Amino acid sequence: MSAVVVKKEIKVKTVFAAMDNPSDMQEFKVKFKELYPDDWKRINNVYQKEERRDTKGKGHPMPEPEKYLENMFKVARAKISE
Repeated sequence: MSAVVVKKEIKVKTVFAAMDNPSDMQEFKVKFKELYPDDWKRINNVYQKEERRDTKGKGHPMPEPEKYLENMFKVARAKISE
């Protein structure tokens, strides 16, 4: 399976650079959606596709779209503070 967000690290850095408060997860989500609307659409589309494929209700590895952005934020913040 291909990456949900292509060149994710570069895009995440761009989002952080555009933020007023780099420790604000909500601002990160808003900025990401603003700067990369096509990627936001793709995250949602891939999630929907995974949901449709999950017919037995066992779940799938992809988190909900909002949670996906939160995870991107947390991973990037952890890398920054290393």
